[in-house]
Amino acid sequence: MEKNIEHKKNTEQMEEEGLKDAGMGSAAEGDGDPVRELALALERAKAEAAEKHDLYVRKTAEFENYRRRRDREFEELIRTSNGELISHLLPVLENLERALNHSGSGEGFDAYCKGVEMIVNQFKEVLRRQGLEPIESVGQPFDPNLHEALLQTPSQAHEPGVVCEEIERGYRLGDRVIRHAKVAVSLGAPEQKGEATDAQVHKR
Repeated sequence: MEKNIEHKKNTEQMEEEGLKDAGMGSAAEGDGDPVRELALALERAKAEAAEKHDLYVRKTAEFENYRRRRDREFEELIRTSNGELISHLLPVLENLERALNHSGSGEGFDAYCKGVEMIVNQFKEVLRRQGLEPIESVGQPFDPNLHEALLQTPSQAHEPGVVCEEIERGYRLGDRVIRHAKVAVSLGAPEQKGEATDAQVHKR
């Protein structure tokens, strides 16, 4: 009988210890505060959203740069194509101008010249709208980026190294020179021509 009593006590003690262990486990599980877990989840969601936003901003900027670069390349392609066409049209314009400069006289001829002049002005306006501009030469310092020196000559009216005569007009199309102006460069007055140096004029 004593054995039974002792066995019963041991059983009760084991049950108490089991209940204590179970209680400790429940307490450990209770450490995961739902509010804290929600706060952590919110922080993770914010970090993920910020990362995706940064990625979106970068991709948007890359696409905008690509679009601008493509537009610039397309505009340059158009200017290049226009430049080739206009280069072929310039001799036609110049021949019309020469015809006006070497015109005769008489009532009928004056009317003819007036008609040709109207064509020349219309032609110039069309080319101007396409971005064509003549290069200023006479009276300007010689610039190998704009001018092609065909000769050097004494000039009373111009300092050494200054363009004193335009032999063939040069043109720009936008920022690009499509034809250099062919010019004569001053050596200065006859008594000054010995002072002009090769450094003042460099042929292109």
